[in-house]
Amino acid sequence: MGKVKELMYGDQISTVAQLKHILSDLDDHDQLTLVTCDEHGDEQDHYPMAIDVIDNIRLTDNTIVREVQFVQRPNSAPDTRDKQPLVDALIDVIAEDIAKGDTTVLDELLFKIPFNVLKYALPEDMWADFEEKV
Repeated sequence: MGKVKELMYGDQISTVAQLKHILSDLDDHDQLTLVTCDEHGDEQDHYPMAIDVIDNIRLTDNTIVREVQFVQRPNSAPDTRDKQPLVDALIDVIAEDIAKGDTTVLDELLFKIPFNVLKYALPEDMWADFEEKV
């Protein structure tokens, strides 16, 4: 296998070698999802995915390849259980933990929330402090 050009997350990939390269620093605990985007490239939703391989695809240069397809699967049905009693109980436990100086549970929960959801939960005058640097 030849040298793969340096890739960054978000770069377009078209070969298995590029895919292997960009995934090389991930491990078995990382999760795969298929993200759908609108015509502007803005994320719309995340879906579970499967991989299909189609044999004997002939390219325009007559090369025969297998096509690897990342296929969207439907999301599971939303959980409609009433979470309010659970949320209330957890708030009480977290308040007790914080009073003792322990923020472990709160930290773990907050790290699972997307960056922009956290940022926009802050007062608006603080948003600029957390703008992504390009």
